[in-house]
Amino acid sequence: MARTTIRIDDPVLRDLKLLQRREKKPLGQLASELLAEALGRRHSAARVSEPPFVWHSQPMGPTVDFGDKEAIQAIIDREDFPEFFK
Repeated sequence: MARTTIRIDDPVLRDLKLLQRREKKPLGQLASELLAEALGRRHSAARVSEPPFVWHSQPMGPTVDFGDKEAIQAIIDREDFPEFFK
């Protein structure tokens, strides 16, 4: 477990020490647990605010009659037809 020094406002530290005595836990452990809970809620809130992914699908039949050779050739001859298919 990493050691660090942080500045905590006096009222927050007072409440933390009261909670420490009530729960009989080391101050560092209690602070870690409370920070982990707060960070988890913040991450959850961020995920909830993202719009849900929605997949739209629909039947996509052919746009040309495959039995009509002239219609197929007309599509192939178009300027926007990809070169690698020719």
